[in-house]
Amino acid sequence: MTANQFLNYLQDFVVEHFGLLGILACGSLAAWQVWSRNKKHELAKKALDHSIRMQIHEPLTLHPEINPTVCSGCAACTAVCPEGDILRIIDHKAVLVSPIRCLGHGECERSCPTGAITLVFGTKTRGMEIPRISTHYETNVPGIYISGELGGMGLIRNAFKQGHLATTHAISNLKKNVKTDTSVLVIGAGPAGLASSLTAAARNEKYIWIEQNSFGGTITNFPRQKIIMSHPAEVPGVWSMKFPSNRVSKEQLMEQWLSVKDKHKLEIREHTKFESLENMGSHFSVKTDQGVITTQKVILCTNVRGTPRKLGIKNEDMMKVTYNLLEPDQYQGMDVAVVGAGNSAVEAAKHLANPEYKNRVTLLVRGKGFERCNATNQKIIQEMAEEKLVDIWYESNVLEIEKDYLTVWKDNEPVSLANDFLFIFAGAELPQKFLMSLGVKIDKRFGTPRV
Repeated sequence: MTANQFLNYLQDFVVEHFGLLGILACGSLAAWQVWSRNKKHELAKKALDHSIRMQIHEPLTLHPEINPTVCSGCAACTAVCPEGDILRIIDHKAVLVSPIRCLGHGECERSCPTGAITLVFGTKTRGMEIPRISTHYETNVPGIYISGELGGMGLIRNAFKQGHLATTHAISNLKKNVKTDTSVLVIGAGPAGLASSLTAAARNEKYIWIEQNSFGGTITNFPRQKIIMSHPAEVPGVWSMKFPSNRVSKEQLMEQWLSVKDKHKLEIREHTKFESLENMGSHFSVKTDQGVITTQKVILCTNVRGTPRKLGIKNEDMMKVTYNLLEPDQYQGMDVAVVGAGNSAVEAAKHLANPEYKNRVTLLVRGKGFERCNATNQKIIQEMAEEKLVDIWYESNVLEIEKDYLTVWKDNEPVSLANDFLFIFAGAELPQKFLMSLGVKIDKRFGTPRV
């Protein structure tokens, strides 16, 4: 039965059983559906026009590219995106209307029944610098692998997948009769590093795992109770993360990670910083601040947040300036300023503005809004501003940092702002020079599909 045949059958059924009242009901429902669809279309076009007007219509990282000739306009992609209305339907086709907020979850790509969506790096006009890696996450330097955020892809579950695949390939290509301290050296104790070490241990292969800070990597620097996962991840055949809901906090995640670390007797050398690497032909000699380690394979699982982007102004090295927020309750009754318009900045401002702490929180935003934030954080910060818990200064920049105040450019003039602590969330510097020093080539991608 075709769609038209079904509609005719439904109409005859309604008329026969419900008469005029049924017809009116069906007509009202159809009219409401048309109005609702037109309203959504109007809002979607407004969102796209806003992105273009604000010059935020070019994605910054991994994002979906839609083939309009294949897209059926079914809206499956818009329904599954964890970040909200990033994709919307315009003129019966899926369109990326808020690209700057896209995190590359890939749910849209997986849900598309026609295969119209591909996740890509960069656009035709805006390139993105990515280290050159193979489908096994091996770089152009044989034996050096990159997994996780360092390779241009965020998300914990992506890092788990890459750490597992990279280590599996590395182990399968070990050379015989090469004497080294270890077969595999894993650098970094975040999700990619954990997956990599788990994979090596499960295959009974020699590995050494180092981390310049502590187990958990960057995640340990997140504020308490921060929601950091919405989907589970796994190391196939070894371990799967399981949680009671799809909103996983920092504490819940670290509890599971510590449990699996203990269960599999994983050993890690914390507070051991990777400094340099020398290719010896058959193996690598890796220098750390705790000594030299020789290894056949190196799995780089470090993150890009380790080098925060600074404002580059005088006195930025003062003790009151920091680039992350660990314990919000340490700051009470203070004049606090937060720089940034992304999720990290908004969440920091939210924690610091807890009424119990009695802080005076000012959020300094360079642009006119919070386009880089997800919908939930945007709603929260706007509500807090309405309740006078946070004072938001749009189109503002910090000019000078002094002991007890900041000079901020606001409303086309310098303004003094009382300040005890300054939190800066301006993103991170990509470690391209570091990677190139190891011999890894960096490619600029213009709409290139992910590996």
